[in-house]
Amino acid sequence: MQFQELSEIELRQICYFMEVVQNHNNFTEAAKRIGIKQPPLSKRIQALEAFLSRNQPNPVKLFDRSKRPIELTEAGQVFRSEVQQALRHLEQAMSTARQASQGKIGRLSIGMNNAIANTTLPEIVQAFTQRFPNVELELHEITIQQEVQMLKQHQLDVIFQRFSSFEETDPALSIQPILEEYFVVALPIHHVLANQPTVPLTAIANESILLPSLDVLPFYEKIITLCREAGFEPKINPTVSVTGVVTLLSLIASGVGVSILPNHVQTLQREGVVYRAIQNATLNRQIAIVWRQEDSSIVLRQFLKVVQEVMNLSLQDSW
Repeated sequence: MQFQELSEIELRQICYFMEVVQNHNNFTEAAKRIGIKQPPLSKRIQALEAFLSRNQPNPVKLFDRSKRPIELTEAGQVFRSEVQQALRHLEQAMSTARQASQGKIGRLSIGMNNAIANTTLPEIVQAFTQRFPNVELELHEITIQQEVQMLKQHQLDVIFQRFSSFEETDPALSIQPILEEYFVVALPIHHVLANQPTVPLTAIANESILLPSLDVLPFYEKIITLCREAGFEPKINPTVSVTGVVTLLSLIASGVGVSILPNHVQTLQREGVVYRAIQNATLNRQIAIVWRQEDSSIVLRQFLKVVQEVMNLSLQDSW
């Protein structure tokens, strides 16, 4: 593309040309619509023709002025067709740039875990897509280790994860807690404890306890510590290793054991499983939204604002 040559032509000249065409090649009517006198308009069109005629063996005429009414020449007809497309593309480019500057178009790649997916994520996504329907959202359910790496490598733009999974001093990341979840006891529906509204932790001292792998979810070490503080060593089922919550709930429903799980699992409503609050034992953890400190994406900033509003969080400079 000959940018240097194109820089010498005025967009106004092309727009004047199209105004004349749209007024049935009537220079007088076109001048009235533009708000100028007819002679200056004619000079602008002649200047456009002179520009098109540069280094050409024959002069380029866009209008046949010998006819009444004036008609487009063959060159004028071709020029009109191409200019219409060019102006449409230019108009689209301007509109798209304006939308992009406001975060109204683009793409956002989100990493998440079950805690946010089973609780507030649907509300966040609904609010964001209603406000920014032309932004493409990509949702990825990935392990903690994968998410952090993918975030730093720009494969994800923002992630929802457990606050304890990150170092607060990591200069590469902005970390903002948005949600606190508590834990409940998951029991088979016919278990003797299922009839109680709350369950003392000591009541499951002799139960076979099913927990996700500590290698995958080291947070569950706190559950073991909590049991020890209550005065007993939890009987972790050594023959069952589960990483997925759905599978774990299936085992509970079959009577293999009980478990202590974050409250968001209650949204799964697994048949044969009931959930009971833990009595006199506090076990909470925070879920945070995390993004790259240096990320200047307008789409990301708009998404963070929506999260703030949905979660009813106070505005902070870091957002």
